[in-house]
Amino acid sequence: MTEAVTAEAVAEPQEKKGGRHLVPIFAGLLVAMFLAALDQTIFSTALPTIVGDLHGVDQMLWVTTAYLLAATIMMPIYGKLGDLIGRKSLLIIALSIFVGGSLVGAVANDMTVLIIGRAIQGLGGGGLMLLAQAIIADVVPARERGKYMGVMGAVFGLSSVVGPLLGGWFTESLSWRMGFWLNVPLGIVAILAAVLFLKLPKHDQKPNIDILGIATMAVGVTALILATSWGGNKYDWDSWQILGLFGVTAVFGVLFVIAEKFAKEPIIPLHLFKQRNFNLTTVAGLIIAIAMFGAIGYMPTYLQMSQGVSATESGLMLIPMVAGLLITSIISGQIVSRTGKYKWAPIVSMIITTGGVLLLSTLTVDTPLWVLMAYIFVLGAGIGVGMQNLILIVQNTFPAREVGTATASNNFFRQIGASLGSAVVGSIFTSRLTDLLTERMPAQAMQGAGGANSLTPDLVKHLPQQIQDIIVGAYNDALTPIFLYLAPLLLVALILVFFVKEKPLATTIEGSGADLLESADEGAALAAAGSVAAPAAAPAATEVATVNRPIAITVGSDDDLDHELLRGRDDEALPVGAHAMITEQSKIINGSSVEVDQASGWNPEELDDPAERLSVAALDVLTAAQQQVRAQDLAGARTIERVGAQLDDVTHRFDAAIGGFHRELQQIRDELLSGRLDPAPVPQGSGGDELRQYEYNLLLDSQQTADRVTKLAQQEAERTLAEADQQRVELEKRIERLRSVERELTGAVSHQLGSAEQDRATDSI
Repeated sequence: MTEAVTAEAVAEPQEKKGGRHLVPIFAGLLVAMFLAALDQTIFSTALPTIVGDLHGVDQMLWVTTAYLLAATIMMPIYGKLGDLIGRKSLLIIALSIFVGGSLVGAVANDMTVLIIGRAIQGLGGGGLMLLAQAIIADVVPARERGKYMGVMGAVFGLSSVVGPLLGGWFTESLSWRMGFWLNVPLGIVAILAAVLFLKLPKHDQKPNIDILGIATMAVGVTALILATSWGGNKYDWDSWQILGLFGVTAVFGVLFVIAEKFAKEPIIPLHLFKQRNFNLTTVAGLIIAIAMFGAIGYMPTYLQMSQGVSATESGLMLIPMVAGLLITSIISGQIVSRTGKYKWAPIVSMIITTGGVLLLSTLTVDTPLWVLMAYIFVLGAGIGVGMQNLILIVQNTFPAREVGTATASNNFFRQIGASLGSAVVGSIFTSRLTDLLTERMPAQAMQGAGGANSLTPDLVKHLPQQIQDIIVGAYNDALTPIFLYLAPLLLVALILVFFVKEKPLATTIEGSGADLLESADEGAALAAAGSVAAPAAAPAATEVATVNRPIAITVGSDDDLDHELLRGRDDEALPVGAHAMITEQSKIINGSSVEVDQASGWNPEELDDPAERLSVAALDVLTAAQQQVRAQDLAGARTIERVGAQLDDVTHRFDAAIGGFHRELQQIRDELLSGRLDPAPVPQGSGGDELRQYEYNLLLDSQQTADRVTKLAQQEAERTLAEADQQRVELEKRIERLRSVERELTGAVSHQLGSAEQDRATDSI
């Protein structure tokens, strides 16, 4: 049975099918992104007032850390489940949990309940930003994704400045509790947008929850955050409590790796770390998160205390940072989309960000506000260039079926960096501040101010000027040196991103996108169709975009390969949309029809389960590619043997010719010989090492699978041809050297013959 469809029709990106379809999807994702980013900063300006009202300055860092910790633990879980069961339902669940946590925080009457509410928010917020980024990968090709990711980065930056502004305005005009109440209507709007407008492929696969991996990760991450939060604050860094927590982190980190190695569906697959780009961008993202959240998290508190500004004014002073982030994020995204080049972005980002923290380390209580705002602008500009482009690099490294998991894993470590930045900087800042205040303020003055735990901006304004100066100096001296500590970390990240390998950005959507079929029945209909004719306007032969020369692929029976593939990856399944696309894409490759051997037992129409029919169709495509590689391997081996034999024959002929030439020289006095031996031309051929055996993953859901396989095979063939050509060049050089010797000997013989003739002529005279 012969089936043919145009590859071009299937590969058309959804974006080109109609930008209007993307508008409501993108708008809903931006709302989710805005909510997640807003809640990371909205309480930064209100924090001094919150801890003062609830009498818990010693728990101040937990207001931020609880959210980040919960979000960090949930992030890889959302990523893995999104790849398995679909992202739309997860997005709605995450939004619902986030709104529930906001309600708990809004009614909190002590720090414990407030922190619990923040933790619940984190359980939902951990999926908002991640799922938004992964869904964009579902509906937009990598080449075009840069401009969308740039807008997302801009929204992230905008919410970062709107958060402190709203937090300050709520604190001064209404109540800091409005920071929680605001999330309720916005969250409901985001849920409705997801329900009404977000259309993604359905997933029928039953997830296998990695319970052991989740448990070990949660314990390890929690122990790490507790150690960094309590160290130097609640306990000494060398105390048994802190050392014990670090020990728990190490032990459960090892257990987590072991659990992931044997898990059927690991939440962070270990094979991700075999990719250099993933490792480099993950470490760089972790470092830039430490710098961002460490530098900005306590900046409003510093401004309120050291500069004497209000909560709203401290939020307004962060506008330059977000302006820099907005500008560079959008511009860099556009540049990446237009040029397809992205390696420059993280390099420039690290350079500018390092300069920003170095500038902030020079702040004093006398620094003009416009200078401080200029320094913050530089920091934001650096962060904007690299933040979203690092995610793009990760997504471009893996196939579509792993985009969610890879994005989540990268964001997981970035969130760890955010948690560490907030916790470590908060711990160092709080510890230094307490020590400086205790050292510089008289005991009676400290008691009169209500103690270090009860200091608020309004309270400080009513203290004697001498006490105010001591407090302001303590805040400045406690925070500004920390900026200097961040510079070496950023320099390490700068060195790492220089080794990122730039790969071409895909121009089509790999795997399941919103424009693909949304049901197994529709996908199966494509797989089992008797004959799908190509449109009349389609060319007779369509050349694969990523392959230089067309290669025809014919699928026959190959039971050994089928069984080998089934044994290797029988525990995984492709998304339905991916099956449909692979099936349809595989019907025609370079204009050659795909023949399905019905005798092999792989007749899709005889299978009841639509997913099985699609799997069989995908297997046929991979079988065709495997056969093409085998054919090229056999042809290469035969060519190598032929060229080797020809080279041996040529060598023997030259050796014989040289021997004969020397024998003829001994008879030169008796008769005149030409002595010229024309070597036989060397035939063109190919040679080199044998083509290596390619191993394929049965469940690849990329429409580029067959293209990539044949491209790799051609690259190997071209390499062997290049090696054969090099051998030919070397042989020609050898021929030329022999001919040169021949010419020299012939010249010498001719000269001797001429001399002999002259001697005979002289004798005759």
